[in-house]
Amino acid sequence: MSEPLVKRAYETEKKAAASYTDGLGLIRGQGLRYTKVEEVVGRIAVDTIIHKHLMKAILDAQKELEKLAGEGPISEVKDVELAPEQRALVKRFAEMHLDIEKDMIETYQKMAEKMTHPLFKSLAEALVENEREHHRILAELIIKYKE
Repeated sequence: MSEPLVKRAYETEKKAAASYTDGLGLIRGQGLRYTKVEEVVGRIAVDTIIHKHLMKAILDAQKELEKLAGEGPISEVKDVELAPEQRALVKRFAEMHLDIEKDMIETYQKMAEKMTHPLFKSLAEALVENEREHHRILAELIIKYKE
């Protein structure tokens, strides 16, 4: 698991964000407000704050994932023999969640269109692809476990 690396990245980004924020205060205190220097340092500070929060979110997600059996991406529906009632349950579960995944695809697509920060835009685009994969897998389950 990559948790130690994510923790390290989070701690580093946290320190860097504080340093950039302090640095911006110093730059502004020297009368350099609204200069190109402030603009550049401000952009890096914003990105660093975003990085810090993304690493925190990854750490939180990893803790939650530890409770589950697997954490990697699923690329195919494995052949598992199920009793008829189990097949019906899996199919119903997949059908219920198919609409959720469709909604999330649409939501993340709209977010990607509206996001102005490149990191947020890229993240939303990646989430669209991830939700499309979920939709594909659920659709495969429905086909596989039709009565």
